[in-house]
Amino acid sequence: MFKRYYHCFIAGLFDLGFDDGKSIPTLEDFRSELKEILHPDDFRLATCLFLPYDNRNLLKFLSGKSDGHDLLGNFSVEDFEEQVRILDSIIKENGILPAYMVEVVREWIAAEKNIDLIAAEKKLTEGYYSLVNETGNTFLRKWYAFELDLNNILVMKNSMDLGLDTSEQIVGSNQLAEELRVISRRKSDFRVPPEPDYATSVFNIAGENEFLEREMKIDIVRWNYINDLIFFEYFTIEFILGYMVKLSIALRWKNLDPDRGEEMLKLLVSELKETNDKSKEIEQN
Repeated sequence: MFKRYYHCFIAGLFDLGFDDGKSIPTLEDFRSELKEILHPDDFRLATCLFLPYDNRNLLKFLSGKSDGHDLLGNFSVEDFEEQVRILDSIIKENGILPAYMVEVVREWIAAEKNIDLIAAEKKLTEGYYSLVNETGNTFLRKWYAFELDLNNILVMKNSMDLGLDTSEQIVGSNQLAEELRVISRRKSDFRVPPEPDYATSVFNIAGENEFLEREMKIDIVRWNYINDLIFFEYFTIEFILGYMVKLSIALRWKNLDPDRGEEMLKLLVSELKETNDKSKEIEQN
C-alpha cells in the first residue's frame, strides 16, 4: 500500500506538548491538529481510533441516556438522531454512521426502540473490528487484533473468577477466541493457550488482585506492543497512530494516578526525542 510521509510533523511532535512546563494536549486537540496536517485518507485512519468511543456513545443513546456523551467520539447525539430519522424516512437516504452502527440502530428501531444492550455491544465490537480490517492498514489491523485478544482474555478470566460462563461474550473467531470459549465453558482445569506469545503474560496479570497495579501492567504490555509495531516506522501514519494510542494511555493514567501519568508522559517524550534523533540520522545518510 502507498505510504505518505510526514517528516516535519513527526520530527517536531514532541514540541506539541507536556515537557518544559507546556500544557498537556488533549486527544481532541491532537485530532484537530491531525485534521489540518494529514491527507484525508490518513485522517480517516486516525478517526478509526475514536470509533470505540462512538460505540459506547451509541449504546448510551440507544438505552435512552442523554448525559455523559464522550466528546472523543466522531459522532454527536445529533448525528445519532439524524441517523434514526434517515432510517425512519420513506425516502431512501445514505446513512451518516458506519454501516455496522447503522445495522444496530436499524435493529433497535425494528424492536420498537428496545434492544438487548449486551448483544448490541458485541455486534458493535465485531462490526468495528471488521471495519478496521477493511482499512488495509497494517498498524490498525495488528493493533486491534491484539486488543481483541487482550479484551477476550480479560473477559474470560473475570468470568471464571465469578464462576460464570461468558463464552457468548467473547468476540471474534480466531483460534484464541475459540480456545477461550472452551475454557470459559469448562471453568477449570485449563492450560493457558501458548499462542499468541503475549497470552501467558496477560493471563498472569489478569489474575492479580490490586486494580491499579493490574491496569498499569496491562497498559505496559500495550505500550510495548505498540513500540514493536512502529519500530521501523519513523515518518508514516503508522507512527502517528501509535503515538495517539500511547498518548491516550498516558492521559488516562494522568486521571487515574497523576504521578504514574507523569511518568508515562515523560517516557513518551523520551521516546519521541529518540525517534527524532533517529530520523535525523536517516536524513543525513
